[in-house]
Amino acid sequence: MKPIFTTGSVLILLLILTSQKADGQKNALWVGGGIQISSMDDMKYFQEFILESYPVEGKIISSFPAYTMGSFGWINQRSPLIRIGAGYGFSATGAKSNYTDYTGYITSLINVVSHRVGAFASYSVLGGNWYELSVIGRFEVKYSKVDATSNLYALGAAGFTENSYRSWSPGGAGGVEFLIHLKNYSFGLEGGYDIDAQGKLSKRENNEELKDPNDPARVLTTNWTGWYAQAKFILWLDF
Repeated sequence: MKPIFTTGSVLILLLILTSQKADGQKNALWVGGGIQISSMDDMKYFQEFILESYPVEGKIISSFPAYTMGSFGWINQRSPLIRIGAGYGFSATGAKSNYTDYTGYITSLINVVSHRVGAFASYSVLGGNWYELSVIGRFEVKYSKVDATSNLYALGAAGFTENSYRSWSPGGAGGVEFLIHLKNYSFGLEGGYDIDAQGKLSKRENNEELKDPNDPARVLTTNWTGWYAQAKFILWLDF
């Protein structure tokens, strides 16, 4: 009777098991935070329109500067060179206009935030066991909220107006990621360029579109297109 396991079959089995261990997938959680510069062309135009509606000559204090962003999510190491993952991101920016004199003031604020979910893939182009440089690509769907408020106080009389809008838009991003790897965690930087499809704005309470005051056939949009950079921390898990 022949033995069930020959020397050759045992060697093949060992090779299979060791190769699976070497190429085994790893999972991780990541969190990041940084800044983003967003185009917001229509929102800047909207700010100018609000300023022009003042009964006096006001001025722009700020107009959608670079502002905060954050993200977190899950990573799967598919191979030594390829990672995929999914996650949630948050971005915010805004604008302020004002007029003030001894009789009173007018202040207008536009606050814009986006909540985004999506997936990404990265490919390592340089590095070793303790550091790595990768190219990274993302696809996301963004839900944006715009709150526009104006406060007026003059000669003892006060007034307040508020309008809230929303938009949906797909988008993508491409960039580079540099990581330093330690025993069970990594940290580093990611930077790149975000391209947004520009979501049409409508009122949150009744879905009425936010039309261009000078061209009613055109709907104003959010536009998150621009550069971003964030620091990242990754915790590698045991499964």
